[in-house]
Amino acid sequence: MTDQISNTRKELRRGALSALLCYVLWGSFPLYWKLLSNVSPFEIIAHRILWCFVFTVILCVAMRQNFVALLRDKRAIRFLLPAAILITLNWSIYIYAVEIDHIVETAIGYYITPLVSIVLGLIMFQERLTPLQLIAVILCVLGIAFFTLNYGRFPWIAIVLAVSFGLYGAVKKKGGYPAVEALAVESTLMAVPALVLAVATAVVTGSHGFFATTTAGIDWRTTLLLIGAGAVTAAPLILFAKAANSIPLTLLGFFQYVSPTISLLLGVFVNGESFTVAHGVCLGCIWCGLALVAIDTLRASRTATPEHPSLLEQEQRAYDAQTTAQDPLTAPAQQRHDEV
Repeated sequence: MTDQISNTRKELRRGALSALLCYVLWGSFPLYWKLLSNVSPFEIIAHRILWCFVFTVILCVAMRQNFVALLRDKRAIRFLLPAAILITLNWSIYIYAVEIDHIVETAIGYYITPLVSIVLGLIMFQERLTPLQLIAVILCVLGIAFFTLNYGRFPWIAIVLAVSFGLYGAVKKKGGYPAVEALAVESTLMAVPALVLAVATAVVTGSHGFFATTTAGIDWRTTLLLIGAGAVTAAPLILFAKAANSIPLTLLGFFQYVSPTISLLLGVFVNGESFTVAHGVCLGCIWCGLALVAIDTLRASRTATPEHPSLLEQEQRAYDAQTTAQDPLTAPAQQRHDEV
């Protein structure tokens, strides 16, 4: 029993680190997409998918991971096709929002996303909130409510971003497939539609950033940035899949506050955007909540015993049940806990 708890503790820590790195990268992405502001958002979306496909396939080959077997598995497709559609919708809305200068609303959306994840974790995975986590949830709800009410209109972009990504995380966790192979399958499923979109955009608009014909300011640098969008897109998604497979959605939900916080800070200190009272109240509540969750998680990792149920034991039970339910193709892959 001691070895089992020790292994689960290590897996929880690795999942938490993956989640942190994932959201730091996502929070920094506005800096990257600003470099492509002279390219059509439709073309950016298409290239994100296409080069993500190329990058993940190369990665699978290098790591000797057989994503083709996963692509042929009917159970896997039942989970990974909806996941592919959800993440494509999320990317599309995000790029559209950046294009029309609604970055603040995207931040609201990613502040709301953890609440969606927490609700889905409670409903779909029977995860439980500790007293400190419950207080943290209340603080976060109050901060987000204050921020949203002071925004002045119904934030539909924020709602779509929150729901689509929250569902994406739940589907990924329910499927439980290895991070790299799963993302390779998702990008493969969306590669043909993305190629059609790229061609259609070039035909309709008569220009395309990838071949440097959109404006006089586009050159090889833009082409390289579009190619790099594959790695930029895939890296945090692989980390996210690792985290979703390793830690409860209730814990993953709180890590998701890191990304919009970084985006807001970049907006204020890099882009010179105003910092309102709403921002201050929201961030204050969120970081207080995160401090409580950090304390609770650290205490759980040190005191987990059979006599004292903890987050670790909840995750171990969920992992054991998930592994048992999987078919022979997927169970060994999940047991490997491949490192990213």
